[in-house]
Amino acid sequence: MKKPFSNAYESIKKLLRNIFGKKGEEVTEEVNSTAEQQTEEAAPEAAPEMSSDDREKLVEEVLASLEKEKKEEAKAPESKTEAKKAADKAKASMTEEQKYEEEVRKRAERAAKREAEDKKKEAEEVMSSANSNRVRWVTDPVTGEEITLGKLPAEATYLKKYTRIQTTSDDVILSINSILKHPDMPKNIVILGRNGFGTVKVGEDFARSFYSLGLVSSDKIAKTKAKQLNKMGLEKLSALKGGCLIVENAGLVSFDKLVEVIKDSAPENNNYVVILTGEIDSLSNFFEENDEIVDEFIYLIDIHKIKDRGMMHLAKGYVKEKGYTAEKPIFDRLKESLKGMEEGNIDRFVARIDEVMEKCDAREAAAGSTSKQIELEDTN
Repeated sequence: MKKPFSNAYESIKKLLRNIFGKKGEEVTEEVNSTAEQQTEEAAPEAAPEMSSDDREKLVEEVLASLEKEKKEEAKAPESKTEAKKAADKAKASMTEEQKYEEEVRKRAERAAKREAEDKKKEAEEVMSSANSNRVRWVTDPVTGEEITLGKLPAEATYLKKYTRIQTTSDDVILSINSILKHPDMPKNIVILGRNGFGTVKVGEDFARSFYSLGLVSSDKIAKTKAKQLNKMGLEKLSALKGGCLIVENAGLVSFDKLVEVIKDSAPENNNYVVILTGEIDSLSNFFEENDEIVDEFIYLIDIHKIKDRGMMHLAKGYVKEKGYTAEKPIFDRLKESLKGMEEGNIDRFVARIDEVMEKCDAREAAAGSTSKQIELEDTN
């Protein structure tokens, strides 16, 4: 014996399959589930067979429901656009003082959130150090799946020094391994620093590693500030084909210009990687206000938390990367030089270490030596 509503259900299912295909099947499955549930709840009472008029009425109700859903889906993007327009209008009507107060409030909220996240991350890193022999699990930024962190590929020699810094190590290793695993996804990177400047060197190290790993076809690197890029014609980037573009203080780049750059950097055009560097708040603001391009920048390298201790880990790794050796007094002297620099200014600190290496080379060349042993006098 057929269950109540089963005849009507079969008619609706057939009709919706013909009209709506797969979507109809999904909706009718829902109707089926609801009908069966209602049937089981009403099982003690006998239900009459549905008349043809009732069937037609039920079909019309389901079709009307589907049409309503379809209209609501079509309205969704419009609602989002209207909401964005309203927000833009409200923002435009704000006075300069109100805009300033709103920006201060946003930054304070972000700072509080970051502080909480930093404390959590520091606690996790302490646990991680204590359990360094255990397998590390992280979230794949492309798929969202839990994966093992793995190790930095040997070819990425320029990035090895950053793996000495606990607060940055995971971001660097994860981004490189994920890019290798998902070669068809955008390779663009955002480097979040404490200031709008001082992290171009990190971008250069990523660009050189991309070339060493075969992720880009050219070793060409172009560097520009956001304000310069805003005025630049993209024909100047045609020679960059297959290389990397590094944008400093990228929070100041205009949305329209960045969209142009993304289109120009696509594989079917000039096929280069875009690396944005800048201050964490300005970049956060930029992506918050322009969420249409967020998917083009999957990989975030967070170095805004790097402090003196991290800078000294970086110095030791950089000295080793360049083939030099140095004793503790040398690094103590380098640490003293950090007092005269902005916190987290990697570019300036690396330039200082390069200066010390050049003095070492000049001293050893005069003495006919090639030992690359940095002496204290080289730090003067």
